[in-house]
Amino acid sequence: MKNRNAIQWSREASREIRQVPFFIRSMVKKRVEEFASRQGSDLVLPRHLEECRRRFMESQDREVQGYRIEACFGSKKCSNRVLGDTSILEDLERFFGLQDFRGFLAQNVNGPLKMHHEFRVSVSFCPNACSRPQIADIGLIGAVRPRVASMECTDCLACLEECQENAVRLDGEGPPVIDQGLCLGCGHCVKACPSGTLETGAEGFRVMLGGKLGRHPVLAHELPGLFSDDQAMNIVAGVVDFYKANSREGERLGALISRKGLDVIYGFLNIPAAG
Repeated sequence: MKNRNAIQWSREASREIRQVPFFIRSMVKKRVEEFASRQGSDLVLPRHLEECRRRFMESQDREVQGYRIEACFGSKKCSNRVLGDTSILEDLERFFGLQDFRGFLAQNVNGPLKMHHEFRVSVSFCPNACSRPQIADIGLIGAVRPRVASMECTDCLACLEECQENAVRLDGEGPPVIDQGLCLGCGHCVKACPSGTLETGAEGFRVMLGGKLGRHPVLAHELPGLFSDDQAMNIVAGVVDFYKANSREGERLGALISRKGLDVIYGFLNIPAAG
């Protein structure tokens, strides 16, 4: 049943809210609805958006909390989610809540704080990466690595048909061969295998560092391997320490890594470089 008390959006206002950058859209939508409600309206109109935009631009410094954590729908219920129980979002909120990122930025940024100064973390619970972790300071992507079990392969070809990356092949009459270099860790081949020949092996998070948009966009660099919740949180803590010790004037992590070099952050995190 439709909630009669839920505030509605006019067609024009709905069109305008889609123009707001995705990484602040949910926050803006909530603020606009609260504003419209205080104005006694149960319908959001373009004038509500415009007034909120004006107020936001005048008080943007006060709106900056210092960090922002985003997640895909897989954090709740999504058929593509590949991981089991994980407390990663709660762990991240707890960790960043103790960091006083706003205070840190206020001391390091010349002038008022802007939304683009915030340190951004994005979590996706499958390789579809709907929350766009590739353009966050720290991106986490849930993944599983398939492995061949002892059950005999029936040559049904279901795994080949399901894999969109061409990471599975059959060589003669043997079991499937997984090209881990091509595999993104979606687990679809395991779900499709009727004989149980393929099963879930390692699972955890792929960790990506230094993504950003803006005038000089950078795709995040992926660390080699899969990491458990605890391992991922240790990396997050190390990256934040590195960022606070080396950043200048509110620069994003991607700019810092470009300036310092990947080998420096690998050494700081005590992670062997790939290849």
